[in-house]
Amino acid sequence: MKFLTRLGFLVLSSSLAVFGAIDGTVVNATAGKPAGGVSVSLLKPGQNGMQPLGSTTTDAAGHFVFERDQPGGGPQLLQASFEGVNYNKLLTPNVPTSNVELDVYGSTQSTAVARIAERMLLIEPSTSQIAVSETVIVENNSKTTYNNSSLGGLLFFLPPAANGQVRVNVQGPQGMPLPRAAERTGEKDVYKVDFPIKPGQTEFEVSYVLPAGSPFTFRSRVVSVKGMAAGPLRLIAPSGVSLSGSDLQRVGVEPKTQATIYTVLAAGNYSAQITGTGALHQPEAEATEPDTNDQPQVTQGMPRVYQHLGWLLGLAFATLGIGLAVLYRTSPVRPRS
Repeated sequence: MKFLTRLGFLVLSSSLAVFGAIDGTVVNATAGKPAGGVSVSLLKPGQNGMQPLGSTTTDAAGHFVFERDQPGGGPQLLQASFEGVNYNKLLTPNVPTSNVELDVYGSTQSTAVARIAERMLLIEPSTSQIAVSETVIVENNSKTTYNNSSLGGLLFFLPPAANGQVRVNVQGPQGMPLPRAAERTGEKDVYKVDFPIKPGQTEFEVSYVLPAGSPFTFRSRVVSVKGMAAGPLRLIAPSGVSLSGSDLQRVGVEPKTQATIYTVLAAGNYSAQITGTGALHQPEAEATEPDTNDQPQVTQGMPRVYQHLGWLLGLAFATLGIGLAVLYRTSPVRPRS
């Protein structure tokens, strides 16, 4: 009987191996213990989006198992839903799929756990339009996820001349840039992005286009989620473009691109006089045609400033003169929207 039992176990184990079993544990990193009763899904990325392969619920010890995955290879995604927030773990080919650990975190609606570490706005005027790209990096150094749908993860001001057309991408910690909807708030021309701020860094990328004009007065407003600490806003002007106004302080010039950085002194409404045209230089292969959608609606896509985030961060730190090393991001250049 013992021989038959062992034989059956070996047959079952071999079957799981053939069909690509995936098992692991969901851990509540806030409490430092396994999380039971958590819904876990297995997804496969594809050209048509995420294809569901199966779903299960963790047992009392936080353990889960998928007896077989999708044949054909390729990456798969484990997704756990915990306290209203999804947590992902990408499983690439040729990596162990046994004893996988997937961390989740407790949630809070308090903005105290998050802060805006960097906020930069790139202005690129041309003869046909003024492209504006804003990068906001929100840090969460706690072990709790900030998740508040009523306040949102980010607030930003959209000039009326943009006609409501704005593109938003968000990248969570160790995640990929994802399009996200921008929602109107009760304040005129102020939009919010409902996105949870998980422990680590979350990057928001906002881009829109304004009518051309030189000189041109750019009018905007500094807005932040109530209770969320925020650093200064900095404006970036490419070579050939100058900004002026009582609300701005010129900080310095980045040596490589000759772009100029300014700090916004105002805490609310501010304006900047724009003179000249220019753009940050990029390979010809990255050139894109302007957006032809003339409908006044919120749209989504990949913002252009994301390609320049590395040197913008380095420039911001270097020109502040606070002794930090220049930071250059090494992520691949992404195409413009």
